[in-house]
Amino acid sequence: MLPIFLTLGVVALILAGLMLGPAAGLASIVGGLALFGDPLGGRVPMMISRFAIDRIDNFLLLAIPFFILAGRLMNTGGVTVRLFDFVSALVQPLRGGLGHANVLASFVFAGMSGSATADVVGLGAIEMKAMRNAGYPEGFSAGVTAASSLLGPNIPPSIVLIAYAVQAEQSVATLFLATIVPGVLLASCFMAWVAWQAHRRKMPKAGWPERGDLARKAARAVLPMLTPGIILVGIYGGVFTPTEAAAIAVLYAFVLTKFVYRELTWRGLVEQLKGTALDTATLMFIIAMTSAFGVIMLRLGLPQALVGLVTGISENPTVVLFLLMIVWLLVGCFMAQTPAIIILTPILLPIADRVGLDMIHFGVVMALTLTVGLLTPPVGMVLYALKKVATVPIGVLFKVSTVYVAIAICVISVLILIPELVTALPYAFGLH
Repeated sequence: MLPIFLTLGVVALILAGLMLGPAAGLASIVGGLALFGDPLGGRVPMMISRFAIDRIDNFLLLAIPFFILAGRLMNTGGVTVRLFDFVSALVQPLRGGLGHANVLASFVFAGMSGSATADVVGLGAIEMKAMRNAGYPEGFSAGVTAASSLLGPNIPPSIVLIAYAVQAEQSVATLFLATIVPGVLLASCFMAWVAWQAHRRKMPKAGWPERGDLARKAARAVLPMLTPGIILVGIYGGVFTPTEAAAIAVLYAFVLTKFVYRELTWRGLVEQLKGTALDTATLMFIIAMTSAFGVIMLRLGLPQALVGLVTGISENPTVVLFLLMIVWLLVGCFMAQTPAIIILTPILLPIADRVGLDMIHFGVVMALTLTVGLLTPPVGMVLYALKKVATVPIGVLFKVSTVYVAIAICVISVLILIPELVTALPYAFGLH
Protein backbone atom coordinates (compact mmCIF):
# COMPACT_ATOMS: atom_id res chain seq x y z
CA MET A 1 0.00 0.00 0.00
CA LEU A 2 2.90 2.39 0.67
CA PRO A 3 3.81 2.85 -3.05
CA ILE A 4 0.19 3.78 -3.82
CA PHE A 5 0.08 6.26 -0.94
CA LEU A 6 3.37 7.81 -2.07
CA THR A 7 2.14 8.16 -5.65
CA LEU A 8 -1.10 9.77 -4.47
CA GLY A 9 0.98 11.99 -2.23
CA VAL A 10 2.97 13.26 -5.21
CA VAL A 11 -0.27 14.06 -7.05
CA ALA A 12 -1.68 15.83 -3.97
CA LEU A 13 1.47 17.94 -3.59
CA ILE A 14 1.33 18.93 -7.28
CA LEU A 15 -2.33 19.92 -6.97
CA ALA A 16 -1.42 21.93 -3.87
CA GLY A 17 0.99 23.95 -5.98
CA LEU A 18 4.36 22.29 -5.35
CA MET A 19 6.59 21.72 -8.36
CA LEU A 20 6.96 18.14 -9.55
CA GLY A 21 10.68 17.87 -8.79
CA PRO A 22 10.43 18.73 -5.07
CA ALA A 23 7.22 16.65 -4.76
CA ALA A 24 8.93 13.57 -6.20
CA GLY A 25 12.00 14.26 -4.06
CA LEU A 26 9.96 14.40 -0.84
CA ALA A 27 8.14 11.19 -1.76
CA SER A 28 11.50 9.55 -2.50
CA ILE A 29 12.79 10.50 0.95
CA VAL A 30 9.71 9.00 2.63
CA GLY A 31 10.02 5.85 0.53
CA GLY A 32 13.74 5.70 1.19
CA LEU A 33 13.18 5.87 4.94
CA ALA A 34 10.72 2.99 4.66
CA LEU A 35 13.27 0.98 2.68
CA PHE A 36 16.52 1.74 4.48
CA GLY A 37 15.51 3.17 7.86
CA ASP A 38 18.28 5.19 9.52
CA PRO A 39 16.35 8.52 9.71
CA LEU A 40 19.24 10.36 11.34
CA GLY A 41 21.99 8.91 9.17
CA GLY A 42 23.12 9.68 5.66
CA ARG A 43 22.16 6.46 3.92
CA VAL A 44 18.82 7.65 2.52
CA PRO A 45 20.16 10.89 0.98
CA MET A 46 23.14 8.98 -0.40
CA MET A 47 20.98 6.31 -2.03
CA ILE A 48 18.50 8.79 -3.48
CA SER A 49 21.37 10.87 -4.87
CA ARG A 50 22.86 7.79 -6.47
CA PHE A 51 19.53 6.76 -8.01
CA ALA A 52 19.08 10.28 -9.42
CA ILE A 53 22.60 10.68 -10.80
CA ASP A 54 22.66 7.22 -12.37
CA ARG A 55 19.67 8.11 -14.55
CA ILE A 56 20.80 11.54 -15.72
CA ASP A 57 24.38 10.43 -16.39
CA ASN A 58 23.48 9.37 -19.91
CA PHE A 59 24.90 10.58 -23.23
CA LEU A 60 21.48 10.42 -24.88
CA LEU A 61 20.08 13.07 -22.52
CA LEU A 62 22.55 15.59 -23.95
CA ALA A 63 20.24 15.73 -26.97
CA ILE A 64 17.53 17.41 -24.89
CA PRO A 65 19.23 20.80 -24.26
CA PHE A 66 20.45 20.87 -27.87
CA PHE A 67 16.93 20.37 -29.26
CA ILE A 68 15.57 22.95 -26.80
CA LEU A 69 18.15 25.47 -28.01
CA ALA A 70 17.52 24.65 -31.69
CA GLY A 71 13.80 25.30 -31.20
CA ARG A 72 14.49 28.58 -29.40
CA LEU A 73 16.83 29.79 -32.14
CA MET A 74 14.31 28.90 -34.84
CA ASN A 75 11.59 30.79 -32.96
CA THR A 76 13.63 33.97 -32.54
CA GLY A 77 15.43 34.00 -35.89
CA GLY A 78 12.51 34.48 -38.28
CA VAL A 79 12.22 30.80 -39.22
CA THR A 80 8.67 30.32 -37.94
CA VAL A 81 7.38 33.33 -39.90
CA ARG A 82 8.89 32.09 -43.16
CA LEU A 83 7.60 28.58 -42.53
CA PHE A 84 4.04 29.68 -41.82
CA ASP A 85 3.96 32.08 -44.78
CA PHE A 86 4.90 29.30 -47.21
CA VAL A 87 2.53 26.70 -45.77
CA SER A 88 -0.32 29.23 -45.72
CA ALA A 89 0.22 30.00 -49.39
CA LEU A 90 0.04 26.29 -50.24
CA VAL A 91 -3.37 25.75 -48.62
CA GLN A 92 -5.00 29.17 -48.95
CA PRO A 93 -7.42 28.02 -51.72
CA LEU A 94 -9.04 25.61 -49.23
CA ARG A 95 -11.87 26.80 -47.04
CA GLY A 96 -10.42 27.31 -43.60
CA GLY A 97 -6.97 27.32 -45.19
CA LEU A 98 -5.25 28.93 -42.22
CA GLY A 99 -6.54 26.13 -40.00
CA HIS A 100 -4.88 23.60 -42.30
CA ALA A 101 -1.75 25.75 -42.42
CA ASN A 102 -1.74 25.75 -38.63
CA VAL A 103 -1.53 21.95 -38.51
CA LEU A 104 0.95 21.63 -41.39
CA ALA A 105 3.29 24.29 -40.03
CA SER A 106 3.30 22.59 -36.63
CA PHE A 107 4.01 19.26 -38.32
CA VAL A 108 7.09 20.69 -40.03
CA PHE A 109 8.23 22.67 -36.99
CA ALA A 110 7.93 19.50 -34.88
CA GLY A 111 10.79 18.13 -36.95
CA MET A 112 12.97 20.98 -35.68
CA SER A 113 12.13 21.29 -31.99
CA GLY A 114 10.45 18.11 -30.67
CA SER A 115 8.55 20.23 -28.14
CA ALA A 116 4.90 21.24 -27.84
CA THR A 117 5.71 24.29 -25.74
CA ALA A 118 8.21 25.62 -28.30
CA ASP A 119 5.50 25.25 -30.95
CA VAL A 120 2.91 27.22 -28.99
CA VAL A 121 5.23 29.98 -27.77
CA GLY A 122 6.78 30.69 -31.16
CA LEU A 123 4.67 29.40 -34.03
CA GLY A 124 1.42 29.60 -32.05
CA ALA A 125 1.65 33.37 -31.65
CA ILE A 126 2.13 33.80 -35.41
CA GLU A 127 -0.75 31.44 -36.20
CA MET A 128 -3.15 33.12 -33.79
CA LYS A 129 -2.36 36.59 -35.16
CA ALA A 130 -2.81 35.49 -38.79
CA MET A 131 -6.12 33.72 -38.09
CA ARG A 132 -7.40 36.66 -36.02
CA ASN A 133 -6.58 39.12 -38.83
CA ALA A 134 -8.35 36.86 -41.36
CA GLY A 135 -11.56 36.83 -39.31
CA TYR A 136 -11.46 33.29 -37.93
CA PRO A 137 -13.39 32.65 -34.68
CA GLU A 138 -11.01 33.06 -31.75
CA GLY A 139 -12.13 29.84 -30.07
CA PHE A 140 -11.64 27.79 -33.24
CA SER A 141 -8.21 29.33 -33.84
CA ALA A 142 -7.12 28.65 -30.27
CA GLY A 143 -8.37 25.07 -30.41
CA VAL A 144 -6.52 24.12 -33.58
CA THR A 145 -3.37 25.95 -32.45
CA ALA A 146 -3.35 24.04 -29.15
CA ALA A 147 -4.09 20.71 -30.83
CA SER A 148 -1.46 21.07 -33.54
CA SER A 149 1.20 21.57 -30.86
CA LEU A 150 0.66 17.92 -29.84
CA LEU A 151 2.57 17.01 -32.98
CA GLY A 152 5.77 18.43 -31.46
CA PRO A 153 6.49 15.54 -29.06
CA ASN A 154 5.19 12.95 -31.53
CA ILE A 155 7.27 13.71 -34.61
CA PRO A 156 11.02 13.00 -34.69
CA PRO A 157 13.07 14.41 -33.07
CA SER A 158 11.03 13.95 -29.88
CA ILE A 159 12.30 14.86 -26.42
CA VAL A 160 9.69 12.55 -24.87
CA LEU A 161 10.90 9.55 -26.89
CA ILE A 162 14.50 10.28 -25.95
CA ALA A 163 13.44 10.06 -22.30
CA TYR A 164 11.67 6.75 -22.98
CA ALA A 165 14.69 5.38 -24.84
CA VAL A 166 16.91 6.11 -21.84
CA GLN A 167 14.54 4.43 -19.38
CA ALA A 168 13.64 1.41 -21.53
CA GLU A 169 17.08 1.01 -23.11
CA GLN A 170 15.65 1.16 -26.62
CA SER A 171 17.09 2.65 -29.81
CA VAL A 172 16.29 6.32 -30.31
CA ALA A 173 16.64 5.93 -34.08
CA THR A 174 14.06 3.11 -34.08
CA LEU A 175 11.64 5.11 -31.92
CA PHE A 176 11.99 8.17 -34.15
CA LEU A 177 11.16 6.10 -37.22
CA ALA A 178 8.27 4.36 -35.48
CA THR A 179 6.53 7.61 -34.63
CA ILE A 180 6.36 9.01 -38.19
CA VAL A 181 3.20 7.16 -39.27
CA PRO A 182 1.33 7.91 -36.00
CA GLY A 183 2.31 11.58 -36.35
CA VAL A 184 1.05 11.74 -39.94
CA LEU A 185 -2.18 9.98 -38.92
CA LEU A 186 -2.78 12.40 -36.05
CA ALA A 187 -2.13 15.46 -38.25
CA SER A 188 -4.44 14.07 -40.97
CA CYS A 189 -7.27 13.56 -38.49
CA PHE A 190 -6.87 17.10 -37.14
CA MET A 191 -7.00 18.47 -40.69
CA ALA A 192 -10.11 16.41 -41.45
CA TRP A 193 -11.85 17.99 -38.45
CA VAL A 194 -10.69 21.46 -39.53
CA ALA A 195 -12.07 20.84 -43.03
CA TRP A 196 -15.45 19.75 -41.68
CA GLN A 197 -15.67 22.74 -39.33
CA ALA A 198 -14.59 25.13 -42.08
CA HIS A 199 -17.34 24.00 -44.44
CA ARG A 200 -19.97 23.86 -41.70
CA ARG A 201 -19.17 27.37 -40.46
CA LYS A 202 -18.32 28.80 -43.90
CA MET A 203 -14.89 30.01 -42.90
CA PRO A 204 -12.82 32.18 -45.26
CA LYS A 205 -10.78 30.94 -48.18
CA ALA A 206 -8.55 32.66 -50.73
CA GLY A 207 -7.71 32.15 -54.37
CA TRP A 208 -4.66 30.38 -55.75
CA PRO A 209 -1.44 32.27 -55.00
CA GLU A 210 0.45 33.85 -57.85
CA ARG A 211 3.23 31.60 -59.09
CA GLY A 212 5.90 34.19 -58.37
CA ASP A 213 4.61 34.83 -54.85
CA LEU A 214 4.52 31.11 -54.06
CA ALA A 215 8.03 30.64 -55.45
CA ARG A 216 9.34 33.54 -53.38
CA LYS A 217 7.82 32.16 -50.17
CA ALA A 218 9.10 28.68 -50.98
CA ALA A 219 12.61 30.05 -51.44
CA ARG A 220 12.37 31.80 -48.06
CA ALA A 221 11.22 28.59 -46.32
CA VAL A 222 13.31 25.92 -48.03
CA LEU A 223 16.36 26.19 -45.75
CA PRO A 224 14.41 25.82 -42.48
CA MET A 225 12.43 22.91 -43.96
CA LEU A 226 15.69 21.06 -44.61
CA THR A 227 16.28 20.75 -40.86
CA PRO A 228 14.21 17.56 -40.27
CA GLY A 229 15.77 15.97 -43.33
CA ILE A 230 19.31 16.75 -42.16
CA ILE A 231 18.55 15.24 -38.75
CA LEU A 232 16.87 12.08 -40.00
CA VAL A 233 19.15 11.41 -42.98
CA GLY A 234 22.17 11.91 -40.75
CA ILE A 235 20.86 9.49 -38.12
CA TYR A 236 19.69 6.75 -40.47
CA GLY A 237 22.62 7.21 -42.79
CA GLY A 238 24.96 6.48 -39.90
CA VAL A 239 26.62 9.88 -40.15
CA PHE A 240 25.94 10.84 -36.54
CA THR A 241 24.11 9.69 -33.41
CA PRO A 242 20.83 11.28 -32.24
CA THR A 243 22.76 13.36 -29.70
CA GLU A 244 25.18 14.54 -32.37
CA ALA A 245 22.19 15.23 -34.62
CA ALA A 246 20.81 17.58 -31.96
CA ALA A 247 24.12 19.45 -31.89
CA ILE A 248 24.09 19.67 -35.70
CA ALA A 249 20.54 21.08 -35.51
CA VAL A 250 21.76 23.83 -33.17
CA LEU A 251 24.68 24.69 -35.44
CA TYR A 252 22.41 24.77 -38.49
CA ALA A 253 19.82 26.92 -36.70
CA PHE A 254 22.53 29.33 -35.53
CA VAL A 255 24.09 29.75 -38.98
CA LEU A 256 20.66 30.14 -40.56
CA THR A 257 19.29 32.73 -38.14
CA LYS A 258 22.52 34.66 -37.51
CA PHE A 259 24.34 34.73 -40.84
CA VAL A 260 21.72 33.89 -43.50
CA TYR A 261 18.60 35.68 -42.22
CA ARG A 262 20.55 38.07 -39.95
CA GLU A 263 17.65 38.27 -37.49
CA LEU A 264 19.45 36.81 -34.47
CA THR A 265 21.57 39.32 -32.55
CA TRP A 266 24.43 38.41 -30.23
CA ARG A 267 22.35 39.73 -27.34
CA GLY A 268 19.47 37.55 -28.51
CA LEU A 269 21.79 34.53 -28.65
CA VAL A 270 22.88 35.11 -25.05
CA GLU A 271 19.24 35.36 -23.97
CA GLN A 272 18.39 32.07 -25.71
CA LEU A 273 21.40 30.38 -24.11
CA LYS A 274 20.25 31.59 -20.70
CA GLY A 275 16.71 30.38 -21.37
CA THR A 276 17.99 27.02 -22.56
CA ALA A 277 20.17 26.65 -19.47
CA LEU A 278 17.20 27.41 -17.21
CA ASP A 279 14.87 25.04 -19.09
CA THR A 280 17.50 22.30 -19.07
CA ALA A 281 18.30 22.71 -15.38
CA THR A 282 14.60 22.56 -14.51
CA LEU A 283 13.98 19.53 -16.67
CA MET A 284 17.07 17.66 -15.48
CA PHE A 285 16.15 18.27 -11.85
CA ILE A 286 12.70 16.86 -12.56
CA ILE A 287 14.20 13.87 -14.39
CA ALA A 288 16.63 13.25 -11.52
CA MET A 289 13.96 13.38 -8.80
CA THR A 290 11.36 11.40 -10.74
CA SER A 291 14.01 8.81 -11.62
CA ALA A 292 14.85 8.40 -7.92
CA PHE A 293 11.15 8.11 -7.16
CA GLY A 294 10.76 5.45 -9.86
CA VAL A 295 13.61 3.39 -8.42
CA ILE A 296 12.11 3.66 -4.94
CA MET A 297 8.81 2.39 -6.34
CA LEU A 298 10.67 -0.53 -7.91
CA ARG A 299 12.34 -1.38 -4.60
CA LEU A 300 8.97 -1.20 -2.81
CA GLY A 301 7.50 -3.74 -5.23
CA LEU A 302 4.98 -1.58 -7.09
CA PRO A 303 5.71 -3.14 -10.54
CA GLN A 304 5.13 -6.65 -9.25
CA ALA A 305 1.89 -5.59 -7.62
CA LEU A 306 0.71 -3.94 -10.83
CA VAL A 307 1.64 -6.99 -12.90
CA GLY A 308 -0.56 -9.13 -10.68
CA LEU A 309 -3.39 -6.61 -10.76
CA VAL A 310 -3.41 -6.08 -14.53
CA THR A 311 -2.87 -9.71 -15.54
CA GLY A 312 -5.60 -10.66 -13.10
CA ILE A 313 -7.97 -8.72 -15.36
CA SER A 314 -6.53 -9.92 -18.68
CA GLU A 315 -3.30 -11.12 -20.28
CA ASN A 316 -4.41 -10.14 -23.78
CA PRO A 317 -1.84 -7.54 -25.00
CA THR A 318 -4.49 -5.39 -26.68
CA VAL A 319 -6.74 -5.34 -23.61
CA VAL A 320 -3.78 -4.57 -21.36
CA LEU A 321 -2.71 -1.69 -23.60
CA PHE A 322 -6.22 -0.22 -23.48
CA LEU A 323 -6.17 -0.49 -19.68
CA LEU A 324 -2.81 1.26 -19.58
CA MET A 325 -4.09 3.92 -21.97
CA ILE A 326 -6.71 4.86 -19.38
CA VAL A 327 -3.99 5.09 -16.72
CA TRP A 328 -1.80 7.26 -18.97
CA LEU A 329 -4.69 9.58 -19.80
CA LEU A 330 -5.34 10.10 -16.08
CA VAL A 331 -1.65 10.60 -15.29
CA GLY A 332 -1.35 13.07 -18.16
CA CYS A 333 -3.99 15.25 -16.52
CA PHE A 334 -1.68 15.86 -13.54
CA MET A 335 1.88 15.45 -14.81
CA ALA A 336 3.97 16.62 -17.75
CA GLN A 337 4.74 13.89 -20.27
CA THR A 338 8.53 13.69 -19.92
CA PRO A 339 8.57 13.26 -16.11
CA ALA A 340 5.64 10.85 -16.41
CA ILE A 341 7.65 8.76 -18.90
CA ILE A 342 10.60 8.76 -16.50
CA ILE A 343 8.46 7.54 -13.58
CA LEU A 344 6.15 5.12 -15.37
CA THR A 345 8.49 3.36 -17.78
CA PRO A 346 10.45 1.25 -15.26
CA ILE A 347 7.25 0.55 -13.32
CA LEU A 348 5.19 -0.58 -16.32
CA LEU A 349 7.81 -2.38 -18.41
CA PRO A 350 7.36 -5.61 -16.42
CA ILE A 351 3.68 -5.61 -17.40
CA ALA A 352 4.53 -5.08 -21.07
CA ASP A 353 7.11 -7.84 -20.92
CA ARG A 354 4.73 -10.25 -19.15
CA VAL A 355 1.99 -9.97 -21.79
CA GLY A 356 4.38 -9.85 -24.76
CA LEU A 357 3.97 -6.25 -25.89
CA ASP A 358 6.47 -4.86 -28.39
CA MET A 359 8.59 -2.29 -26.53
CA ILE A 360 8.70 0.14 -29.47
CA HIS A 361 4.94 -0.03 -29.94
CA PHE A 362 4.48 0.28 -26.17
CA GLY A 363 6.70 3.37 -25.97
CA VAL A 364 5.13 5.22 -28.89
CA VAL A 365 1.59 4.61 -27.60
CA MET A 366 2.56 5.66 -24.07
CA ALA A 367 4.27 8.84 -25.30
CA LEU A 368 1.33 9.85 -27.49
CA THR A 369 -1.23 9.12 -24.77
CA LEU A 370 0.64 11.09 -22.10
CA THR A 371 0.95 13.98 -24.56
CA VAL A 372 -2.84 14.31 -24.63
CA GLY A 373 -2.51 15.59 -21.07
CA LEU A 374 -1.13 18.83 -22.52
CA LEU A 375 -4.72 19.69 -23.48
CA THR A 376 -6.52 18.49 -20.35
CA PRO A 377 -7.08 20.10 -16.94
CA PRO A 378 -5.71 20.69 -14.39
CA VAL A 379 -2.19 20.76 -15.93
CA GLY A 380 -2.80 21.48 -19.62
CA MET A 381 0.55 23.24 -20.04
CA VAL A 382 -0.01 23.99 -23.73
CA LEU A 383 -3.28 25.75 -22.96
CA TYR A 384 -1.72 27.88 -20.23
CA ALA A 385 1.10 28.81 -22.60
CA LEU A 386 -1.43 29.58 -25.36
CA LYS A 387 -3.44 31.83 -23.06
CA LYS A 388 -0.56 34.31 -23.24
CA VAL A 389 -1.07 34.79 -26.99
CA ALA A 390 -4.84 34.18 -27.28
CA THR A 391 -7.54 36.46 -25.90
CA VAL A 392 -9.55 33.45 -24.72
CA PRO A 393 -10.25 32.49 -21.07
CA ILE A 394 -8.60 29.28 -19.89
CA GLY A 395 -12.01 27.65 -19.38
CA VAL A 396 -12.89 28.27 -23.05
CA LEU A 397 -9.51 26.87 -24.10
CA PHE A 398 -10.20 23.66 -22.20
CA LYS A 399 -13.63 23.47 -23.84
CA VAL A 400 -12.50 24.01 -27.45
CA SER A 401 -9.66 21.50 -27.04
CA THR A 402 -12.04 18.72 -25.95
CA VAL A 403 -12.82 17.55 -29.48
CA TYR A 404 -9.11 17.32 -30.31
CA VAL A 405 -8.57 15.23 -27.18
CA ALA A 406 -11.30 12.89 -28.45
CA ILE A 407 -9.67 12.73 -31.90
CA ALA A 408 -6.28 11.92 -30.35
CA ILE A 409 -7.82 9.14 -28.23
CA CYS A 410 -9.40 7.64 -31.37
CA VAL A 411 -6.01 7.71 -33.13
CA ILE A 412 -4.36 6.06 -30.13
CA SER A 413 -7.03 3.36 -30.14
CA VAL A 414 -6.33 2.64 -33.81
CA LEU A 415 -2.60 2.39 -33.06
CA ILE A 416 -3.33 -0.10 -30.27
CA LEU A 417 -5.51 -2.23 -32.53
CA ILE A 418 -3.09 -2.06 -35.48
CA PRO A 419 0.49 -2.19 -34.06
CA GLU A 420 1.89 -2.40 -37.60
CA LEU A 421 1.17 1.32 -38.00
CA VAL A 422 3.95 1.86 -35.47
CA THR A 423 6.33 -0.99 -36.24
CA ALA A 424 6.13 -1.24 -40.06
CA LEU A 425 8.69 1.48 -40.85
CA PRO A 426 11.32 0.22 -38.38
CA TYR A 427 10.88 -3.31 -39.78
CA ALA A 428 11.14 -2.00 -43.34
CA PHE A 429 14.45 -0.29 -42.53
CA GLY A 430 15.76 -3.31 -40.64
CA LEU A 431 15.88 -1.45 -37.32
CA HIS A 432 13.48 -3.66 -35.39
